[in-house]
Amino acid sequence: MIRSVRRVFIYVSIFVLIIVLKRTLSGTDQTSMKQPVVVIGSGLAGLTTSNRLISKYRIPVVLLDKAASIGGNSIKASSGINGAHTDTQQNLKVMDTPELFLKDTLHSAKGRGVPSLMDKLTKESKSAIRWLQTEFDLKLDLLAQLGGHSVPRTHRSSGKLPPGFEIVQALSKKLKDISSKDSNLVQIMLNSEVVDIELDNQGHVTGVVYMDENGNRKIMKSHHVVFCSGGFGYSKEMLKEYSPNLIHLPTTNGKQTTGDGQKILSKLGAELIDMDQVQVHPTGFIDPNDRENNWKFLAAEALRGLGGILLHPTTGRRFTNELSTRDTVTMEIQSKCPKNDNRALLVMSDKVYENYTNNINFYMSKNLIKKVSINDLIRQYDLQTTASELVTELKSYSDVNTKDTFDRPLIINAFDKDISTESTVYVGEVTPVVHFTMGGVKINEKSQVIKKIRKAFYLMGYLLLVKFRVVFMEPTDWVDLVC
Repeated sequence: MIRSVRRVFIYVSIFVLIIVLKRTLSGTDQTSMKQPVVVIGSGLAGLTTSNRLISKYRIPVVLLDKAASIGGNSIKASSGINGAHTDTQQNLKVMDTPELFLKDTLHSAKGRGVPSLMDKLTKESKSAIRWLQTEFDLKLDLLAQLGGHSVPRTHRSSGKLPPGFEIVQALSKKLKDISSKDSNLVQIMLNSEVVDIELDNQGHVTGVVYMDENGNRKIMKSHHVVFCSGGFGYSKEMLKEYSPNLIHLPTTNGKQTTGDGQKILSKLGAELIDMDQVQVHPTGFIDPNDRENNWKFLAAEALRGLGGILLHPTTGRRFTNELSTRDTVTMEIQSKCPKNDNRALLVMSDKVYENYTNNINFYMSKNLIKKVSINDLIRQYDLQTTASELVTELKSYSDVNTKDTFDRPLIINAFDKDISTESTVYVGEVTPVVHFTMGGVKINEKSQVIKKIRKAFYLMGYLLLVKFRVVFMEPTDWVDLVC
């Protein structure tokens, strides 16, 4: 849940940030007014910040990203974005409140974080969802209940596109359309790696130093910079420094996720806190054709939220509440499955497929999920049980008239009552993966960096530390988009 929750916080923080920037720019000299705001990073945080600055206030923006394409890790989010008491929930008659969302968040945070920020997050999550629906015509008309949530509140659209791709596509298209009409209002510069921040003798920001696609060192003059450059989940070097117990795990992060923003700002005097707090997602897909690859496709939390279960890779038995928090499910896999294997089987019914068709078809196209009979499941994965015993296991899970063995709070899209050894299921191999970093640069309530540095730094997204680490609840990786 944490990623979805942070996505909501990104939106809430961005709206505060835009107001602060507007007021700051209004009080600056004419030279500063002519300069754009430089936004570093083109994931959800960078795209949202850029759209708000341009569309609401007509403030010029230069969007820089070291990658060759827009979207960062946000574009891969496949579960949805969280919000409480939204229009979608009311249409589907789901009873939810910001207070319940806050209660779930506080419970998952396990004593960490700042309640006032969590309160702001949950109260304004509805407006974040509505902004996407009204400004970008996104449906976000379907719901799922994911780990750590008391009710269904993770939103996605009923179309064919995964939520991360859909949202990134919509926000980036608007920026590109504006840029094509007025390049002075928005410039999108890819293959541009930020390496430093230029300061004057008084410590004020005067420019952003970056390397262009040809390796030339250049400076973009500006007095206002917003860092949306992400975490460091791909960097073995930074994981070794801050969370060495995780360096053996694969990651879902793109190769651009190397903590550049943290390094730059730390060098300039910003305070880094909770850098050791790195979230491990329990289910990254193991590619049967490339099992040792350090990068894994995320097996979206929605696969479990919509009814998928986890089976022991040897016994073929369930061993945990699949909708517990991410850290708990991860520990269950690591402690109960073979230690030299560190994997589990994610098994889903036909009904799960019907409710998540486009995503599962994508996973199947990558050979990450297979449709097999119960008999073939036993043979192909060398399970030390019989097909009949596995059928009994699946029937036991699907019996809604009895209390679930592992206290799973929601059982939907279960296996058919007449399931047999010839019945088909959907299955994939999964393993825990480094998913994202929960520490970062310390900020205030206006998203400004707590310094030594002088004014004009702002942070958004997974680079900042909002002092509210939800251990996880799942999202939204926005407030699974981003999970």
